[in-house]
Amino acid sequence: MKNTSESPLILHIDDDEANRYAVKLILEKNGYRVISAENGQEGLQMLTHNPELIILDIRLPDMDGFEVCRRIKSNPLHNSIPVLQTSATFVSSDHKVEGLESGADGYLAQPIESSVLIATVRSLLRIRKAEREALEATVAREEMMAIVSHDLRNPLTSILIQSQTMKRMLQHGTTTRDEIDHRMDRIIHACKRMNRLIADILDTAGFENGQVKLNKTNFSIQSLVNDVFKEFEEIASENEILLIPFIDKDFEIHADRERISQVFHNLISNSIKYTPAGGKIVVSASLEDSRPLIKVADTGKGIPPEYLPHIFNRYWQGQDKKGGIGLGLSIVKGIIDSHHGEITAESTLNQGTTISFRL
Repeated sequence: MKNTSESPLILHIDDDEANRYAVKLILEKNGYRVISAENGQEGLQMLTHNPELIILDIRLPDMDGFEVCRRIKSNPLHNSIPVLQTSATFVSSDHKVEGLESGADGYLAQPIESSVLIATVRSLLRIRKAEREALEATVAREEMMAIVSHDLRNPLTSILIQSQTMKRMLQHGTTTRDEIDHRMDRIIHACKRMNRLIADILDTAGFENGQVKLNKTNFSIQSLVNDVFKEFEEIASENEILLIPFIDKDFEIHADRERISQVFHNLISNSIKYTPAGGKIVVSASLEDSRPLIKVADTGKGIPPEYLPHIFNRYWQGQDKKGGIGLGLSIVKGIIDSHHGEITAESTLNQGTTISFRL
């Protein structure tokens, strides 16, 4: 198996040169990168290479593997790295218990069959990946809750201020019908913002749990695009952005019309946010191999290449945040996935972005 810079890096600490050589061959044959150390102090210094896993022999010339493991696990920079302890000498149950209590994540007695070594390495790396993903999800959820709290507080504050102002004005008889209408419009606008936010959160939870039910019907793609464009005509005009439908021949698709409309709304809203005045947004639809292929392309600022793989992730906003909690594109993907479709994104900086989906 070919090793690449993306292959997991494993640190092997063992004073036996023959063991280091044998383990290195086995690991590299299975696609892993390996760095080696012949004593505990050298191994601790090599933690700066940020290995994904450490294979640690117990019998070392300067300090035993139990002490090395304790030092690794007491270091907050490296304590999440799984440690697999090995030994040909310390093989009793008591030794294994001591190894695990020192912080080791696994313990194998030598000689170790190559298949057992690789299976154990893969298992520990899977656990590390799952823990990392769980941590990232927790951080993202906490960030989302902070953003949600902020985004809900703003419209709630607006509702409270407008309501209190109207109450005082009515009590003193200093208001007019126009003033009341104006303040009620602000309250309605704030309520709609809150409703959209809550709906996005519920949609996301529904897609995650597989609990979103689709109401599939046959409908004209041209009719749907026309309806969506009518809703965006005013805001597009205000931003001096041209909306262009490009549908050579109308056709029907079998899908949940309301949900596909939601896809268009989220994609076009995003495009309007990031497309400068004088730009355009083109929505095209065609049949390829009897499957609908729909594209929403804009002439906006584009997405940096390093951001592109993450744009459909929940709560992901990148560095250029323009409001919202980063659920719009995640919901789009959830809707397309629920229709057993595929969605992709292409983008070039300062030229624009194209989101394509098949149903």
